[in-house]
Amino acid sequence: MPFAVVLAVILFPVAWMLYSSLRPVQEISQGVTWSNALSDLSLDSYARLFEATNFGRYLPNSLLVCSVGTVITVAIATLAGFALSRFAFRGRPAVMLVLVATQLLPFVVLITPVYLVFAELRLLNSYAGLIIVYVAMTTPLAALLMTGFLNSVPRTLDEAARIDGASTLTVITRVIAPLVWPGVVTVAVTAFIAMWDEFLFAQVFLTSESVKTVQVGIAGLFGEYGTDWGVVMAASVVAALPTIVLFSLLQRRLVAGMTAGALKE
Repeated sequence: MPFAVVLAVILFPVAWMLYSSLRPVQEISQGVTWSNALSDLSLDSYARLFEATNFGRYLPNSLLVCSVGTVITVAIATLAGFALSRFAFRGRPAVMLVLVATQLLPFVVLITPVYLVFAELRLLNSYAGLIIVYVAMTTPLAALLMTGFLNSVPRTLDEAARIDGASTLTVITRVIAPLVWPGVVTVAVTAFIAMWDEFLFAQVFLTSESVKTVQVGIAGLFGEYGTDWGVVMAASVVAALPTIVLFSLLQRRLVAGMTAGALKE
């Protein structure tokens, strides 16, 4: 029973968002009664969303930026995690401390200096600039997570592969990666969702309609003198779909990955 209550509390806002996106816009601010609860439901808000706004352009932009950024983050985090897990070097404690410290730093304080640097490098209003920011934001945590996952893999496997003549890259890709695949999926999903939900840097760095992301597009739907709440709710539903689909497809890997880092050699 307590689980059902918690689940209902979590799902209610999502269900209300979906329901509101299907209601006529003039009825969204009105109360819901049994007589009108299911009357006049339609997809008109979704039609207005894609016909009257550029939201159809924002979705591919976000998918491109987040997908490329996630791949780069996972690659860097895997290599960094392997180095931190397998090699003992003088600056290792300091590196770990810096990675942890970055999680305590509010990224909002970096907007102005990063904006000035990107302006000089002509990276504003570009996919490349936003991808660089997202990779920099997600890599520290991803590297820490990958270090924990790689610590659960016995080092004897590395040694056996090296005896057979395998290079470091071969050890990572053919020996280690298949064993920590649930961890890789966990890191990838964590990075993708962080990038997908990020709003502040995208809002400041992107002003051209052709490169705006979903979160910036949703913010643009709020008018100064009025807001079409049906369109806002429809946009919110569409924006939530990629992460819902991602969780649905990878939930088993995620559960395995969340417990993998707890294992010890």
